[in-house]
Amino acid sequence: MKRITLLCIFCIVCIGCVGSKPIPNWTYSGFNNLEGFKTNYLTGQEKIAEMYFQKATEEIKKSGKLKLLAMAYLTRYAIEVAVLEEFNDSHYLRIDAADSDPQNRSYYLLLKGKTARLNETDIPKQYRSLLKAIQMGNEAAWADETNKINDPVSKLIAIGIITRYYAADEAVLNIAIETASRNGWKKALLVYLEKLRLLYEAKGIHEKARKIQQQIQLINH
Repeated sequence: MKRITLLCIFCIVCIGCVGSKPIPNWTYSGFNNLEGFKTNYLTGQEKIAEMYFQKATEEIKKSGKLKLLAMAYLTRYAIEVAVLEEFNDSHYLRIDAADSDPQNRSYYLLLKGKTARLNETDIPKQYRSLLKAIQMGNEAAWADETNKINDPVSKLIAIGIITRYYAADEAVLNIAIETASRNGWKKALLVYLEKLRLLYEAKGIHEKARKIQQQIQLINH
């Protein structure tokens, strides 16, 4: 989700703070710690990211809002998908069993690559056009639809979904590389450089694969 959208949900949908009522401190703390988790995870600072995530969930639990807690875990899963990692969904499933939210459930299914029966109106707006292209099997449109997503985190999440569950082509992988590079997300950058290297190797384009391998080595040392 976009930064401003998530903050609005924290402050309005799940908190009920309206009019002149002051916004509780936990809302800002929970939101800011989730932002810290995302940035640090994408750059490769996993231990620091974990500290931020634990602080975020501790703050959210103060409210007892299970929808928000589920969103926090879905945020974590989305970032893990963005760097092509498996995620342990046990925490979300426990929350969903206790208090299921249809929109959270749809986002979870999107992150799991279970898109066949998803309704576009039930997932975050930024992914809807891409979902249509996926459901239609229109692979030629995947890069264009991904490029239309303005928020860089959401863009990388979309590419993660494509790459993990379908088949990202050179254009899609280059969008991920450019997005990660521009934002200084080293971990994500290396992940997608390696995917592109493997793609070139599979296609027998060995010179391009060799150059990417050199780039990876230089970034790592």
